[in-house]
Amino acid sequence: MSTDANGSSPSTNADVDAAGRVTLDPALLAELTRALLPYLGPYSITTVKRAARAAESPQDLIRQIGSHIEDVAKRELFLKSALRIAHEFAQNKRANAVASTEDANASGANARPSTPVTPELVKRGEAALAPIIGPLASVLVTRYAGASKNSREFFERLAGHLRTPEERDSFFMSLRTGNGTWRPQ
Repeated sequence: MSTDANGSSPSTNADVDAAGRVTLDPALLAELTRALLPYLGPYSITTVKRAARAAESPQDLIRQIGSHIEDVAKRELFLKSALRIAHEFAQNKRANAVASTEDANASGANARPSTPVTPELVKRGEAALAPIIGPLASVLVTRYAGASKNSREFFERLAGHLRTPEERDSFFMSLRTGNGTWRPQ
């Protein structure tokens, strides 16, 4: 498998860790879980987690997940949707890599200092995200709280799981109000 300078496969949402194992983008896994919910219900989370451990690529992951859907027509619908999601994530990942490089070059003396991820910010993040994406919010918040360098990165990672601008607006407004209950009128 060929990789780019970031260790990512250029056509996928997978990274290769130091031991040579493939790790799939958590945002992709979350979206695939959401897409699978209508077909497998709560079993979707377990199915995606188990397949992700064994998958060698996003396409392999999608194939493994799809094999759990017994109805052929439903399986085909899921596969079509999942491949579209994987393709969109690959495109977004490349665009975000370019944008983050540009942001890093543009930031300078005027940049605000980083704010650490505190337990209070973690609670606010979960309270803002849970009404939008449901119980998966808890998993994402836990994962990103430890992996993020600062609060901005933490909240941007969480917002990366939101599908529409309206969901993002609602999420960030809920963070600002601090109670996780804001909804657009």
